[in-house]
Amino acid sequence: MMFGRLKGVTSGILKWKGDSSLTSALLRDVAPEVELSEYGRAPSPGSESPSGLLNGESINVEPIADLDLFFERLYSYYCEKGLWCIIIKWIVELLSLGFTILFSGFFLLKVDWNGLRNAKCGMDAFESGIKPCDLAKEALHQHPLSPLTLSKAIIVGYLGIFSIYLVFCFLRFFSQLRDTLGVRHFYHNSLHVTDNEIQTMPWASILEKVVQLQRSQQLCVVKDLSAHDVVMRLMRKENYLIGMLNKGVLAFPISQWVPGAGPTVKFGSDGKQERLILTKTLEWTLNWCILQSMFDRNFCVTRDFISNPRTLKKRLMVVGFVMLLLSPFLVIFMLVYLFLRHAEQFYNHPSTASSRRWSNLSRWMFREFNEVDHLFKHRITSSVVHASDYLKQFPSPIISIVAKFISFVSGGFAAILIIIAFLEESLLEGHYTGMMLLEEMASIFLAPYLLIFVVPKRVDDILQFIADFTVDVEGVGHVCSFSAFDFPRHGNSNYGSPYNVPRSQRSSQGKMEKSFLRYDHNHYS
Repeated sequence: MMFGRLKGVTSGILKWKGDSSLTSALLRDVAPEVELSEYGRAPSPGSESPSGLLNGESINVEPIADLDLFFERLYSYYCEKGLWCIIIKWIVELLSLGFTILFSGFFLLKVDWNGLRNAKCGMDAFESGIKPCDLAKEALHQHPLSPLTLSKAIIVGYLGIFSIYLVFCFLRFFSQLRDTLGVRHFYHNSLHVTDNEIQTMPWASILEKVVQLQRSQQLCVVKDLSAHDVVMRLMRKENYLIGMLNKGVLAFPISQWVPGAGPTVKFGSDGKQERLILTKTLEWTLNWCILQSMFDRNFCVTRDFISNPRTLKKRLMVVGFVMLLLSPFLVIFMLVYLFLRHAEQFYNHPSTASSRRWSNLSRWMFREFNEVDHLFKHRITSSVVHASDYLKQFPSPIISIVAKFISFVSGGFAAILIIIAFLEESLLEGHYTGMMLLEEMASIFLAPYLLIFVVPKRVDDILQFIADFTVDVEGVGHVCSFSAFDFPRHGNSNYGSPYNVPRSQRSSQGKMEKSFLRYDHNHYS
C-alpha cells in the first residue's frame, strides 16, 4: 500500500522512553503519567453529559468543518497576543504598504533627479551670482509621465499591481476580522482565557485546555484529541518541508556559486553530491504548488496528486513563467521596502550592517518536527549568541576588513544605505548578513529559472518522498510519518531508539529522535 496506517506508535514510544539511557538522563524529571495520547482510544457513543455545561449555561458548538484552519487561527491568535494587537498589526501593515507605494511613486516618478543634482540653491547660488532657485520647480517634474519611457512604464505597472494588492489586503481585513472575533469568542467562552492572560500563558497550557474541552464539546468527532494531534495538524505542511530537506529531496545539481546554495548532501542510489537550496521565494512557491495542493478536504493526500507528476511539473513551470514576468516589479518593491526598513537603523547603528543571522535554509534545517513557530523562534534567537561566538574562532580577515569599511562608510553617507539595506539576513556557514539579502534579491530572478528548468526534474523524487513518508493517523489525517514519532518504522539505535531500521527509512542525524525529545520538553516539562 502507498500509505501505511500508524499502529503501535504509543507503545513503542513508551518502551523507548523506559529503556533508553538517553531519555532517562534527559527526561528523568518528567512526570511518569504524562504521555502522548493512545491513538486507539476512541470516544464511546453517547458520551455527552452535563460536563458540557460551563458556568451553568449550555454552549451549543457547531461542528468544525476544517479543524486544521481552526487550530491555525487559534494558534495565530495566541502568537499575536489578542484582538487589539491583531487589529493594530493589520492597520500598521496596511499603512506601511500604502506608504511604500506612495513613497516609491513620488521618488521614482515625481522627483527630477537630474534637475536636483544641477540645481543651484542657497550659498551655491549666492557665490555664483545667480538668482536662488525654486527647489520645488527644479526638483519636481510637472508632468511625470511625459515622455512615457520604458522605465516609467515599468514603474507605473509596479504601482498599479501593488495598488490592487493594497485594495485586496484592505478588503481581506474585514473578512479576517470576522474570523478573529470568532476565535476570540472561543478563547473567552470555551477556554475561559482572556486577552490579558494570553500575554503570559504558555502555549502548552492552551493545548491542555483544548484537550480538556474535547471531552465535553467534541471538537473532533472521530476520537479524543491529544496535544500531539493538535500540533501535528498545525505543522502538517511544515513537517513535510522539514522532512524533504532532512532527506535531501530538495538538493539540486547546482553550482556552489548559485546565490543561496547550501551544503552538499548525497542523494539517490548512486550517492551523487548535490546542493540544498531554499530561498524565501522558492519556499513560498513550493508551499503554494505542493504543500497547499496535495491535501483534500479530509486532510488526506490525494491519489491524483501522487500519481500525476505531469500536472505538478506543469504547475511549477507556469508559476515560474509568471514570476519571471513579475520579477521587475518585485525587485522595485523590495528595493524601496528595504531602504525604508533599514535606513534609520543602519544610519544610527552602522555596526548592524556586519552582524550575523540565520539564513532561510539554515532555519528550516535547524527546525525540528512538530516545533511550532514561536517556540522555534525562541530557540533560534537564543542560539545566535553561541553560534556567533563559535564562528569567531574561525575568523575571515578579508570579510572582517570589508565589513568594517562598509560600516564606517554607512555612518557618513546616507546614499550607501540602499546598498547596505541588502545586508540583513543570516548565518549559514559563516556568511555575513550582506550576503544573504543579496541572495534573496537574486532569488527573485533565480526562482523562475529553478522552477522552469531544475525543480520539475525532481518532481518524481518529491512525490516518492510524500508516498513513502506519509501515514494516516486516526482523527488527524495524513501526516509526515516522522512527525508521528513512528519509531518502529523510522527508529535509529544510534540516537537511543530501541528500533534500528534501514538507513533509507531513518531521519538524517537522528532528527526524529531529537524532535521527540524537544517536543516532550516543550509540552510536558
